[in-house]
Amino acid sequence: MKRVVSVVLLALSITACSSTPDANSATTPAPIIATTTTMQSTTTVAPLLNPASGEPSVPCDSKAIGSSYGEKLRLEKCTATWAFGDTDRDSWNCPDAGCAQTRLFHLQDNKWVNTATCQRNLPLTRYAMSCYIPNVGAATLAQIPPSDVACLIWPANTLLKYTSETGCTPSKADIIAQMNGACTGYFAAVEFPVEKCDSGTAVRVMQDRLKRAGFSTNVDGYFGPSMAKAVYDFQGKVKLPQTGMIDKATWVAIEPNQASLPGTDRNNDGVVDPGELR
Repeated sequence: MKRVVSVVLLALSITACSSTPDANSATTPAPIIATTTTMQSTTTVAPLLNPASGEPSVPCDSKAIGSSYGEKLRLEKCTATWAFGDTDRDSWNCPDAGCAQTRLFHLQDNKWVNTATCQRNLPLTRYAMSCYIPNVGAATLAQIPPSDVACLIWPANTLLKYTSETGCTPSKADIIAQMNGACTGYFAAVEFPVEKCDSGTAVRVMQDRLKRAGFSTNVDGYFGPSMAKAVYDFQGKVKLPQTGMIDKATWVAIEPNQASLPGTDRNNDGVVDPGELR
């Protein structure tokens, strides 16, 4: 029995020795595989427009809507479920043209509510910075009317300088009214479109070219109503959309020989644009 135990102990001893690594033997470490995880950044851009609803404009019933809202209203433009205007109390300290901050009203669950108050001179596509929810905070797209309704009721949405982002089509009456409006100040024209109430080299150069082409305008560097009319007439003659503003297409049509302009085409797009003039 003792002999059996001795044999077993010897076997275990040999096994243990054989499993002990030799200090002089070389060991090859397992290769380390480096992995790189690439994180792809994503940017979520908030939509600027709600889908169109097909609602037509209707005459504003300020009395009925005010009764539902609970306050006397002075509404300017309406559809069946959206309205734009001020409360009577708001208007006490506002100019005749309307308050700088004006309210949007919406019919919800058979009751008219003020969804947002917005800067009158900015389009509703800029709701994130120009509109707020009374007593709450910044407005979201949920408080803004459908895109076609916004075109009908919100005046700034049909301003020519904003139609590229609002998708609105201004009427001829809108365009003429904007062309004829007086300027309260002038601003340096450094990018497209060059428009009424702009000034500087870009305006002067275009005035000169229009005058050479036979259109009536002063060459004084100030884009006033007379120049807007000249641009409008020129656009009609060359079959461009008549806006009274100089976009890139109109700029090139007024002066096809861009190399003759006093500037350098720094971005090599074939056009010496207002910011590239000297």
